[in-house]
Amino acid sequence: MRTLPLFGDLSPQQVELLAAHSHLRKCDRGTYLFLHGETVRSFKVLCRGTIQLFRETPDGRESTIDILIAGDCVNAEEVLEPRETHLSSARIVDDALVLEVPIKWLRENLEDFHRLAPRLLQGLAERLNEARLEAEHQSTMSATQMVACYLQGLCVLYDFDPKGFELPYSKTLIASRLRMELATFSRTLHKLKDAGILVVGNRVSFTSLNKVSHFVCDTCSIAGDCPTHDTLSQAECFRDASRK
Repeated sequence: MRTLPLFGDLSPQQVELLAAHSHLRKCDRGTYLFLHGETVRSFKVLCRGTIQLFRETPDGRESTIDILIAGDCVNAEEVLEPRETHLSSARIVDDALVLEVPIKWLRENLEDFHRLAPRLLQGLAERLNEARLEAEHQSTMSATQMVACYLQGLCVLYDFDPKGFELPYSKTLIASRLRMELATFSRTLHKLKDAGILVVGNRVSFTSLNKVSHFVCDTCSIAGDCPTHDTLSQAECFRDASRK
């Protein structure tokens, strides 16, 4: 449990107490962790695997809210907000291991874990900032720029080699996450070649990190403060130095 970033600041006694009131749940790919409208019964942290958070529109279409990976909180807002039902659904994308803590017990004893609440708030603040940035990109970037930005983020998030990596999710899921139709997303992938990204099947190769950076980051308001931009810029500098 202490290997999870969320619980890194807890004392050994607090970890022991939390562990005594929690359990690990193994979930197979394709199963639902919970559904929109179901009663909130536990706080969940993803220990292994991938989870899709989504909502379903009245006409049956899915709108992906987020894609979670190991270490992410699944429903932190439901600890701090006294809601009784889930506002979204969660589906297992890859076989997962989920830590579950009874929500009623955690709400009643949150003061005993004084370093946990700030961690939860920090995570929610980060998601809010990401949502604001996505809203900006939706209004200022083309579909090709948004896809290129997302692929940059995946490369850094998973510590992939920019010279070539496999998409960690299906194209259908990525398109849903970017709020695009699959056909639009597929057409966009073919346009990335001129921006310094080559996509063949599910394999992505950054042929020019510098070209991608100018194509995407020159239109982004936080390029100077973006850790993804900084990481890939350093990778490009290292690549240039290796050529000399």
